[in-house]
Amino acid sequence: MTNSKHVSEISQESVFVEKEADAWFLRNKASVAEAAPQNNMVLSALKDVPVEREGALIDIGGAAGKVAAGFLRDHPGWKCRVVELSKAAIEEGAHWFPALEFLQGSVGQKEGFPWNDHDVAIVAGVLCCVDRRSLAQAIANIDATLKDGGYLVVSDFDTPYLRKNPYKYVPGIHTFKQDYASAFTTLGTYHTIQRRSVNLTGSFSAGDATDPYDQQWATTVLRKDLLGRYAGV
Repeated sequence: MTNSKHVSEISQESVFVEKEADAWFLRNKASVAEAAPQNNMVLSALKDVPVEREGALIDIGGAAGKVAAGFLRDHPGWKCRVVELSKAAIEEGAHWFPALEFLQGSVGQKEGFPWNDHDVAIVAGVLCCVDRRSLAQAIANIDATLKDGGYLVVSDFDTPYLRKNPYKYVPGIHTFKQDYASAFTTLGTYHTIQRRSVNLTGSFSAGDATDPYDQQWATTVLRKDLLGRYAGV
């Protein structure tokens, strides 16, 4: 009961909407002018996905668009979009990557989540920061943006059990760690194409550096298949 009461005292969604989305970007904007390299975890995972010459990609929470720009560099026939909460990130991204489309929005918003019918959707390092009261809505929004047969890339913490760490920069909110890809496979309409899990100890500070499972990170590619996985006559 104590933990539930504590969670209800502060809205993590509001904290990010009001200030922390911009603050996070400004702390991490180094080399924003360059598209992500091909060995980026997300782009590397997508190399093995049989994408068409033309299509539509959306990066949800994609900051200034480095990953989307990297994908567009390698797939120039695609339309690439970024939904991002930080206005500062969008302004920077629009300057450096004019071929991308940007729209401000939160993955956890209840109404009007922008754009749908994408062939590839990316959500990297985002769900771990989503307010727990908005998590189900965020999963629904991600699902809604991807067309049947499309590919979803989930890149986030990979812990063997649910855990939370105090968010370093804002007292009272947390980084939430769990297997987020399983939220989609549990639906029955997604199956895992590939999964790569790496340990970030020594290169990442969000957690307990003495516990390797607190620093584990997975990039998972899933394929959406609404009816094909159901057996029937």
